[in-house]
Amino acid sequence: MAKEKVWIFGCGDLGTRLALKLDRKAYDVFGVRRNPLQALARKRRADVVNWRRGDATKTEDIHRHLSQGADIVIATFTPGASTPQAYQRAYVETATCLRQSLADMEKPPRLLLWVSSTRVYGQSGDQWLDERSQPMPSSFQGDALLAAEKIAQQSVTETCVVRFAGIYGPGRDRLLSQVRAGRCAPPSPPQFSNRIHVDDAVGFLAHLIEGQKKDMSLEKLYIGADCTPVPMYELQSWLAKSMGYTSAHLREEVATSERRSKKLSNKRMLDSGYDMLYPDYRAGYRTLLEND
Repeated sequence: MAKEKVWIFGCGDLGTRLALKLDRKAYDVFGVRRNPLQALARKRRADVVNWRRGDATKTEDIHRHLSQGADIVIATFTPGASTPQAYQRAYVETATCLRQSLADMEKPPRLLLWVSSTRVYGQSGDQWLDERSQPMPSSFQGDALLAAEKIAQQSVTETCVVRFAGIYGPGRDRLLSQVRAGRCAPPSPPQFSNRIHVDDAVGFLAHLIEGQKKDMSLEKLYIGADCTPVPMYELQSWLAKSMGYTSAHLREEVATSERRSKKLSNKRMLDSGYDMLYPDYRAGYRTLLEND
């Protein structure tokens, strides 16, 4: 059986890890970036990813690549800066160009996976939110993410949007650095944090790809998070203790936006048949600290 062609646009750390996860006997993976030399310089596995130069805000670049054939298209874009213009370019413009390019194909791919963020939920408080909850962005970042999702969902091919919570794992150690520096969120009121280990983020994307291949009916939208929303201070205190610090180490309180305080349900994710590798922050960060 011929290999399926997987095109990952905006291919960075997440895309490269996904390429490593997929069966090389079943898939040829192509990673598209504006500057693939950066990926090669960072040793982004040229033996697994066929790197290609391209700008996903230009339909001619997308056409040029997808004309070689495409069975699965995955969008994992990251803005170059935290500005309205950068978010508009990274999400809204790319979604618009991808939608148009797929519509022009004689044989569209079987699946478009659009990686988004739970930042579209601007709600605050301790209520539970799931895929049926109305997203209420409270920032330009959330506005752009939600607008891009809607555009992607209008694609001619089957489209699945995955809103990931905060991804952590090797190379994603911002929270660990904060704890080492003695910085923490206020203990009260509790500000809930939602996270997912990068191995589960990648594993879930691969699960959707393989599931659809086996005629699994995919939902149009999934929240990608682990099973345990946790108050940020509780998480930071657990990390400090696990790293060998005393309770007095967390001495500098740093105010965080209350809009981040929410509990996200991953029930739909679990109902799809995916088994979490790291169902809570303890399992994920314990492994991360052991390998640090």
